Amino acid sequence: MTGFVLAFGLAAAMPAHAQHSAFVLDALVGDIHMSPAGRAPLSPFEHAFTRGQLLFPRVQQARTDARFELKRLFHERGLPWPADEIFLRSFKRERVVELWVRPHGHATFALLKEYPVCSLSGTLGPKKSRGDLQVPEGYYDIDMLNPQSDYYLSLHVSYPNVADRARAKGNPGGDIYIHGGCESIGCLAVTDEGIKELYWMSVEVRAAGQNRIPIHIFPSRLDDGGWSVLAANYAERPDLLRFWESLRPGFDHFERTHRLLDVRAGLDGLYRVAEPDAPGATVRGGASR
Repeated sequence: MTGFVLAFGLAAAMPAHAQHSAFVLDALVGDIHMSPAGRAPLSPFEHAFTRGQLLFPRVQQARTDARFELKRLFHERGLPWPADEIFLRSFKRERVVELWVRPHGHATFALLKEYPVCSLSGTLGPKKSRGDLQVPEGYYDIDMLNPQSDYYLSLHVSYPNVADRARAKGNPGGDIYIHGGCESIGCLAVTDEGIKELYWMSVEVRAAGQNRIPIHIFPSRLDDGGWSVLAANYAERPDLLRFWESLRPGFDHFERTHRLLDVRAGLDGLYRVAEPDAPGATVRGGASR
């Protein structure tokens, strides 16, 4: 994945084609800088992130094309705009990315929209090595935004984590994204219209203070029906079933509560509910910390 990557918390250098006046930038940023009641004012650091993103024409277009639709979806679902946090969840067998939002003042997440995955390489099962074309499975974060992706816009997934490295066969690889373009070589590809909405929603919550956006990637829905299919089709792969079984507590907890559960990425390559003294690294659907 080539192109300039703008990490959370970093301001982009102004490219030659984006010498916008302060007036134009202020008009684009608009009410992003108006903190909702009860929130602390946005810091100059957060202002710089949004302004840096809006220097790029694709991000400007994403705001123009996606923001009204996102606000309409909030209104349609009876949710107050804006969101304090978002959470992404993807299922490979069902070929979908879900966008969940936690509006200001709400304790739980609500499903806002499902985006079809229009291209997906590899098979069910975790990614183990560079070049295997597998989409990872596990608990990650969106930790960078790329406004100049080869695939229109892209959101970087924090693969590999501790569990991935433990399972890896040699170099575990990396450069995993959710992106537009409907072409996949190990990434989750959605349509350009879909990535505009996911990307701009990510800019919105970053401006509101969400430093990392959790993303859970599963082989399938891990409810009883989905598990039965996996168990029947992969009966001769106990290694896969053991790995997938370790993903179920996080899936089940969110299904019941619409809250995120702290999960531990283990040095044995498996996931489990976080316990303070257990070896490994605690994740909240994200990278090791």
